[in-house]
Amino acid sequence: MTTTPPPYPGPEPQPNSGQQPDQQPWAQQQPVQQPYAQPAAAGAPYAPPPKQSRGKRVLISLLGVVVAVVVAFLVRQALTAAFSDSTEEKVSKAVVQIREQSDLPKQVDSVTTWTGVEAEGNAIHYDYTVSSSVDPASITESAIRDSVGPTLCSNSDTKELLDEDVDMRYTYAFDGSSKTLDTTFTKSDCS
Repeated sequence: MTTTPPPYPGPEPQPNSGQQPDQQPWAQQQPVQQPYAQPAAAGAPYAPPPKQSRGKRVLISLLGVVVAVVVAFLVRQALTAAFSDSTEEKVSKAVVQIREQSDLPKQVDSVTTWTGVEAEGNAIHYDYTVSSSVDPASITESAIRDSVGPTLCSNSDTKELLDEDVDMRYTYAFDGSSKTLDTTFTKSDCS
């Protein structure tokens, strides 16, 4: 009984031509596999993957750099937005924007004039003057809250500020009277 080696899947073995006596005639040197090479299917000859052109490699590298720069920029923007503006800074910026968009004093209705807007800590403070034709005793803080509150909570801009813990303070002064009404709206008023 002779032992024969299993058949080699490649070409037929060549007769021993100058091989060392301890080498088997069917053993052949396997090509060194590249780290990116995929094993060939059983019975198929090995074929290395096609090489990428230099231009394609450079393009892929440039795209990687561009993606890294964009991601770094977006992370920086997110961190700046999350941590830079304190509530007081948000209030100051909002007041500047309100002043730019408004021509004060401004007649709001037949008896009320909007006279000013100020930044006060974490609150935007609106000042109004009510005509002397209105009896100061006829206007209460609850009447102001019932009138102004629903408008604040339904307006997306003011609601967003309230949600960011920016308070809205309203002061009404009455012509010909020392009476003033002052009320402040907070995030909890729109809950």
